[in-house]
Amino acid sequence: MDISLANLIELVKKVNRNKVPNPMPAEEISRLRVRKYRDPQNTETTELPESLKALLAYDRDLLSNYNMPVIETLQRSIDKEGVIHSYSPDEEAYYGVGMDSSGIDIEDLMPVWNNDPRLPALIRIDHVGDQAIFIYITERDANGEYPIARMERNEFWLAESSLVEYLYNIISGAKDIGFTEEDLHL
Repeated sequence: MDISLANLIELVKKVNRNKVPNPMPAEEISRLRVRKYRDPQNTETTELPESLKALLAYDRDLLSNYNMPVIETLQRSIDKEGVIHSYSPDEEAYYGVGMDSSGIDIEDLMPVWNNDPRLPALIRIDHVGDQAIFIYITERDANGEYPIARMERNEFWLAESSLVEYLYNIISGAKDIGFTEEDLHL
């Protein structure tokens, strides 16, 4: 994707529905870490993507052009040590495909997904629609970003190359609410 983080932040500032940004203090951002793996027993952490640091520094209450929080769920997963914990798709898969009506207890089926302790962490990003969106914690790319994964019902796949690309694609839909292509850097 050719859009830079600086251009994305400029664009986010134009379309943010939260008219009074609430920046997270730099000291708080600098102490944040993200779990590297999904397995709760594997406590290794790593750096946040640069785009997430920039979004938190701009507005921790960021609202999308659809008037929906973007990083609210993610912030609820931060513990008192400043670690952002991984989401587990097991419960969503169990209920999403109707296994709960089978009479089989979720604990009897755990884990629904592969239980390899090295599975990359999934950091949830709030999203309109039926899909769940995650920052997929692997290795940071040259821009300090991680890929984005999507999940719908029991299907899981890698999608966009980064949070920058994902948000750009979402915000580009803002043409429908009155922003010009020039405003959106299109």
